[in-house]
Amino acid sequence: MNKLAGLVAGGFLLCGAVGAATAGSRCEQVTGTLKLDMPLTPQDTMQACADFQATRRLERYFDDTVFVYDLPPAYWPSSPICFSGTISGLKLDGKEVQATSLSALTVNGFAGNPSTGTPPAKIPPSGTGLSLFTAATVVTLSSDKGHKKDKELGTVFLRDTGLQGFTPQSSVLGPYAVEQLIGVGGTRKFSNASVSMEIIGYEFAGAPVTGTIC
Repeated sequence: MNKLAGLVAGGFLLCGAVGAATAGSRCEQVTGTLKLDMPLTPQDTMQACADFQATRRLERYFDDTVFVYDLPPAYWPSSPICFSGTISGLKLDGKEVQATSLSALTVNGFAGNPSTGTPPAKIPPSGTGLSLFTAATVVTLSSDKGHKKDKELGTVFLRDTGLQGFTPQSSVLGPYAVEQLIGVGGTRKFSNASVSMEIIGYEFAGAPVTGTIC
């Protein structure tokens, strides 16, 4: 499983079901741009894994999930297995908010490359090394209080499924990914929210995020 692609997507992001939306629910479309931090050293990747694990232990939404970092190092892929990033331009209730993300690849039964079928239309057909991946993502949102300390609005916990490939531009922009994230839990403002999103594009360079929060 190629994980550089894996978290390179963070992709179909915040569009999940953290709780069932009722008929009286108010839903809001959200958009933004996800940019993953480029892991320059193995230590960068392990720090992202440690940060993810610390958050995971607090809320325990992923206790039934096996992460790649849970396996012996001999089973880890050569590419990064954990990622951190920021989502810019995100608005809630008409106000811009700050958002950070932590993602970690999860163990799945997918083959490294699909042996049959054709890639989705949004994956550049000229890409090579097409692979499926699964991950878990934690998105923390806060409001900008100017000179005051930022107020944390809450955290959303999501499960990710995505597809990544390489294009002629990948040597500069990184892998191209299509990813969907479905909410499985949340805190504070998002404790009873239904959240779903998707991310499509080059996440290390900046990929559009679209979704709905109810």
